[in-house]
Amino acid sequence: MTGMDKVEKVSVKERENPLAWKFISSSQVSELLQLTVDQVQKLLAEILQFKCYQNCMKEGILLDYYVSGFWWSKEQNFTMLQTSTFMTLLKIILENISEKHLPLLDNLKELKKIMADVVQTSLEKSDSGEFFTVDQAKAIISYMKISLFQHYKLYEFLFHQTPDIEILDRKLEVEVIQSASPFPSPLEESLTWDIYSSYVMMQPSEELEAEVGEKAEESEEITESAIVDLLANYTIDDVKSVLDEVAGEVLRNLQTEINEKLQKQEEAYTTRISKLIK
Repeated sequence: MTGMDKVEKVSVKERENPLAWKFISSSQVSELLQLTVDQVQKLLAEILQFKCYQNCMKEGILLDYYVSGFWWSKEQNFTMLQTSTFMTLLKIILENISEKHLPLLDNLKELKKIMADVVQTSLEKSDSGEFFTVDQAKAIISYMKISLFQHYKLYEFLFHQTPDIEILDRKLEVEVIQSASPFPSPLEESLTWDIYSSYVMMQPSEELEAEVGEKAEESEEITESAIVDLLANYTIDDVKSVLDEVAGEVLRNLQTEINEKLQKQEEAYTTRISKLIK
């Protein structure tokens, strides 16, 4: 057996994965892999003991961080052990910001050191899926870059500069006045009038529409007959006489108004002339 053959037979079994099952147990990983995204969020919230993630900004952001990381690892078809290792890696890098206050460069060095412990080299042989391959390691580093390190200042701001914000709500009981109508009003339904009138308010029945139509026709007939009856009592001469009276009245009023204006102007001119003579 040559020296090269001995090198090729180096196995990763000589060392152990330092991150396996440190953060999430095998039973929890097995359960998470069977869940939808929403269900993963709820279970990870229980594991992380985030009870206010729906109202607390910090818990909501951190939960999204872990849910996104887990779902990405699932899409990469990692083994259960690799998934557990990756989740522990996410936790360590995040704690380097929140607890150790490591700057970006130092945290990158920590990532490099951790990856050296969980990646099998080209000389190591293993099919157990306990360690990451070189290609998987490159994918992990790329993911960490776009998910965390590109937003490093924001995570530092989250942990060290912003107060914990909680959204408080209060339940109020509102008593709604019952209307005389058997159907709810638009305000009770919180609908616009267009939607309410189109889909909620009961439309007139065919019988009611027919009744309304008959009443409208009867009203039109009464009005027309009344007009005809009134005009039947007048001849053409009567109409002309009425028009002459109206026209004469208008002209008399107009003539009176003109005479008054002429008289005022005459008085004004007389006054001016008198002043000039003096």
